[in-house]
Parts: sequence; C-alpha cells; structure tokens
Amino acid sequence: MKGRLEQFASQNVKQIHRLILSPQMQQALHLLQLPILELSTAIEEELTQNPLLELSDEEDTFPEEFEILKALEEDRPTSPNSHVSKEEEDLKAFIENTVTYENSLFNHLMIQVNETFTALNERELAMAIIGNLNHDGILTTPIEEIAALSSTTVDQLIPILRVIQTFDPPGVGAQSVKEVLLIQLKVMGKHHTLAFRIIENHYEDVLHNRIPAIAKSLSKSVQEIRNTILHEISHLDLHPGTNQSEGHYKQPDQHLVPDVTIGFAEGKFSIEINDEHVPTLRLNKIYLEMLQDHSTPPETRSYIQEKIASGKWLLRNLHERHQTLHRITQELIKDQAAFLSTAKGQLIPRTMKEIAERLELHESTVARAVANKYINSPRGILPLRSFFSHAYTTEAGENISAQTVKDLLSHLLAEEDKKAPLSDEILSTMIKEKGIPCARRTVAKYRQELGIGNTTQRRLH
Repeated sequence: MKGRLEQFASQNVKQIHRLILSPQMQQALHLLQLPILELSTAIEEELTQNPLLELSDEEDTFPEEFEILKALEEDRPTSPNSHVSKEEEDLKAFIENTVTYENSLFNHLMIQVNETFTALNERELAMAIIGNLNHDGILTTPIEEIAALSSTTVDQLIPILRVIQTFDPPGVGAQSVKEVLLIQLKVMGKHHTLAFRIIENHYEDVLHNRIPAIAKSLSKSVQEIRNTILHEISHLDLHPGTNQSEGHYKQPDQHLVPDVTIGFAEGKFSIEINDEHVPTLRLNKIYLEMLQDHSTPPETRSYIQEKIASGKWLLRNLHERHQTLHRITQELIKDQAAFLSTAKGQLIPRTMKEIAERLELHESTVARAVANKYINSPRGILPLRSFFSHAYTTEAGENISAQTVKDLLSHLLAEEDKKAPLSDEILSTMIKEKGIPCARRTVAKYRQELGIGNTTQRRLH
C-alpha cells in the first residue's frame, strides 16, 4: 500500500520553470506603451489607488535614480490638501479640453423622439434603437437582438425604427449603407428616379464599377449611368451620423499630442520628450512622518512601506519610459538626419530589431515604445512607427524604405489613364524598371493599404 502511494506521488510531482513578470515589470511595460494623454490618465488612476502619492509643483519629474525621494521628502507643502485638489482640477480640465464635443447624435435624435412619440413605452423602445446606432448612425445590431434585450417583439420595434428613419439627419437608422442611400433619395423626392433604381437593384454593381452591366440591365447608355452616379449618387452622405456639413453630431476631434519633439536649428538637432501633461509626483509627507513615529501600529507601518515601494517603482518606471524614448529618438536622428532636415530627404529603412540591437534592448521594448505615439519633427507630426519599415535594395545597391515604394506607387496610379487603368502586374513591372524589386502581390498589398481600388474599380467607362 505504501509503495503504491509513493508511486502515485512520484507520478504527479512536477518541477515547472515558468517566466512570470512581476507587477513592477508589468507596470513598466504598460507605461512604456501608453501615449502621452493616456499616460496622464494612468497616473491619475495610480494617485487614487496610492494615498502616499500626491501631485507636486516640482518641475523636474525625472531626477537620476531615486534622488527624487530625498527631494520630495524635504519639500513640505503648507496646505497639501488644497494643493492636490487644485492640481487634480487642472489635470482633469486639460484632459476634458483635449477632446472637444459638439451636440451628440444621440441627444439630437432623442430630442426628436420626445417631440414625435407620446407614449412612454414607445420612447423607451426608440431609445433602445438609438442607443445601438454606430457612430455613422447605422443600426448594425440585429433588430431581433434589440427586441430580446428590450423584452419586446420585432413587430413592435419595426414601426418605431421606420419613424426614426424619417428623422434628421437623412439616412439615420438605416440597417445598411445601401439603405442609407435609399432613404436619402426618398427624402429628396427621388423615389422613382434612375438613381433610386440603380441603388435598389444594382448596389453591388456600383461598388464594383460594373457600369456596362447596369446600363444593359436598365436599358440606359453607359454615359447616362455614369452621369447619374456622378451627379446624384456620389454626393449622398454615407455617414449621416457624422454630418460634418451641418456641424453637429460629429465625432470628437482627436487632438494629436506628440510624445517627442525634434528640433533642428543651426545644423544641430535637439530632442524634447513631452512631459508637459504628465503630473509631477511626490510622496505624501504626512505618511512619511507616520512611518518614523514609533507609536504607529505595525500593520499601518507595513501598509505605508508597501505603498512607498509601489510609489518608488512608479517613479522609476516613468523615468525609464522617458529615457527609452529619448534613446530611440537619438538613434533615429543618426539614421534619418537627411530626411528630418531637408524637404526632399528620404527615409532610410530601419527595422525595430536593428535599433533594439544597437541600444541593447529587446525588440518588443522598442515596439512598445513607439506604439501609438507621434513625433513632432521639422517634417511635421508623424507616427513614430512610420520611421520603421521594410527595406528594399535597388539594382544600384541603394536601400529605400517601403514608404518610398508606396509613394512611387501612388504617383504611378495618379498618372494612369482611368479608361485603361494599370494592372498590379504592370505596376510591378514599372517599379522594377526603376530598379526596385517589387512583386505583384506586394503591389496589391500596398494599393489596398493606400485605400486604392483594383483595376475594375478604377476604370472609367
């Protein structure tokens, strides 16, 4: 019996080697990946969770190592509570003012709901429908799902939806882009026009530019179909929920705030890491005094020590984020000096792996550092990620970036004859003739990334 138990135990005891990131390392990676505005929000959240951290007037956010701790302990505010409150209000005001909102689509529609429906249950159903519209004002959620969540039936929702589809802006409440166009044509009194018939019966043909097929089916000339699409259909609004022309229910304007600024003056580059919107932190003096007080209970002392350690790690991780961005930018300047300092300079292709090896960092660290961040440079505000691309080697042995190839492709497509657009194979050959190896499938990939249609979609009949 004893032998069987020992055998059972030996079969189930395993030694597993597993790499587990510490909470401090997870925080470091998280902060490194955040763009400047999200970093501000993350720090504000940390302030609410760690009572030992508070905002400071100190301008120097990143002293070497933990010298900040000594500086903060020597700085005793006369009124810490009022000071923190003011700083928090300033931070919140900045975050709120960074994104500007105009009258929302939901509010605009709910005003019309209250003016149209008198019964409370109808208003509630209308609200359920409007709450499921996407930012374009289109109902992408199945009506059956809304009915189930609202404890009602589809038959009760459909009449409400039809009324909503008569609201301003025209096309709102449609269940597809096709329906958006049909609703707008109805509102314009074009229910019996050629434009309506084209969308109603040949919507897919319009998308694929099959003009001759539409003309043949409707017994019209190709020119008449083309003119109708150009003058009556192309001007319709595909995104009624973001009606820019009317100036309301528009999407929030996202203001880009660069994380890094590169200056160039008198032949020299300068680097400035944006920490203007990152609140400066310090340790709360009151808690530090409690830690020095021998009468403080052991459990309280343990709690304070834990939060001090957490605060020091946050300060260190912020410092590391600052340093990593600075070092990466320095390396980019070494490689891209011509691009950054002259209008006709071209990007030299560099991969994240190359930069990581030069800085003795892991490639994933560089990837996190450049993610979702922008750089303000003499060439304008650019995604930091755009400085890394695949390399092409010309026949002359010169390295060029993938972005340069895309620019060339855009130029070729802009110059083509729209009545006989160039195929991806021909485009590939034309690029190769310039000494740049580029396969047909690569041309197709770049064309799609540029938002340019295929040969059929670009052809003018």
